[in-house]
Amino acid sequence: MIHKFRINNYQSIRETIELNFRVPGTTPEMSCFRRSRSRPDIRLPSVLVLVGPNGSGKTALLRAIAATVRFATNSYMQHPLSEGIPEFIPFLAPDTRIAPTRIETEFDVVSFLSSFQETDTLVRYTLELGRDNKHNLVPTSVGYEALHTFPRGRPRRILERCRDRPIYISRELGVRPQDDRLSSIPPNASVISTLAGMGVEPFVAIAKDMSNVQINIAAGPDPWRFDTKTVTQIYQDNQNLVADVSNKLQQFDLGIGCMKLRELVDGNWLVVFEHEGLDMPVILDNESAGTRHLVQIFPQLHSVLKSGHLAIMDVLGSEFHPELSAEILSWFRQKQTNPAKAQLICSNHNLSVLDSLEKEEVFIVEKDHKGVTRVHGAGDVRGLRRDGNLQKQYRSGTIGGMPTFG
Repeated sequence: MIHKFRINNYQSIRETIELNFRVPGTTPEMSCFRRSRSRPDIRLPSVLVLVGPNGSGKTALLRAIAATVRFATNSYMQHPLSEGIPEFIPFLAPDTRIAPTRIETEFDVVSFLSSFQETDTLVRYTLELGRDNKHNLVPTSVGYEALHTFPRGRPRRILERCRDRPIYISRELGVRPQDDRLSSIPPNASVISTLAGMGVEPFVAIAKDMSNVQINIAAGPDPWRFDTKTVTQIYQDNQNLVADVSNKLQQFDLGIGCMKLRELVDGNWLVVFEHEGLDMPVILDNESAGTRHLVQIFPQLHSVLKSGHLAIMDVLGSEFHPELSAEILSWFRQKQTNPAKAQLICSNHNLSVLDSLEKEEVFIVEKDHKGVTRVHGAGDVRGLRRDGNLQKQYRSGTIGGMPTFG
């Protein structure tokens, strides 16, 4: 689960934004909050919803979290030296376009330092990306990278990389300072992904744990989804998944009796749906947008709910009825459907879902007159009552982030 996320100089984010997801100690105990696996004294929301006008920077924030995860786990294999680090475009102003982008995030991971820690670990990952050419917006190299743990509540450095200095790795990680592999780490790839790609433990385990994050953020403007062929193969390989999504579809009262897989004479397979009152099944491509969307994202949501990892979903519910959006959020908020403490971070334009959320689960994203994204938690708004109607207060402008017209 993510505890904090801090970033500056990225897309619409000019000044430092910090999202602190930790629930204040004065907040009542509620089933929608989970105890951190690494720090049981800390409570975290299992659902975090970004709301705000179109173009306010919600996707930019989610993309920054997703890009950081991808860089830490996959940059060694994905970034040829000639390409720089293309996911991180700066805020396009004269004084920021060549300034570094800095990101810092704290999150729970499965313990990889068993020599002195037996439980899950709270980790802080810090990344600073430099730009060497004022005409090139793409960062060219890592200026700083670090990994800290908190064994006794205080940060302990276990990995640190600074430009023009030897890479430091704690001896518990089993890599000596003279190891030749450290000198071969590319300037545009992370230490974690490089050593993992070389098969060095525990970096393989670290990268594997981080790569379990499920993301629908694509390089382009629209969310990514499994195509029909791929999602059909996923369901074909996991028949239990077919039964689970079929049960969900029946509960949503969409007129669907069940979802099945059907083999064709040529050996290919189709996802089909039996409808009440129809004597022929309907194939996936002919279903409603909402049904297709649910079937396409269900494997990702199911995966994190079973494993206890993180899902990052942009415009979740854009094609769903508001009640269906709220139902999907409830899968993460309820302990019986989320026993592994999975976490969902998403943006959502279905304002009715606010009626089912606590103020600690909602973050307001908006832009100022200079095009700079600002973020604050609904829980940070002074005087906001817990028993108030969040949707009503959002629409009234009380908590910010309401678009204006005219």
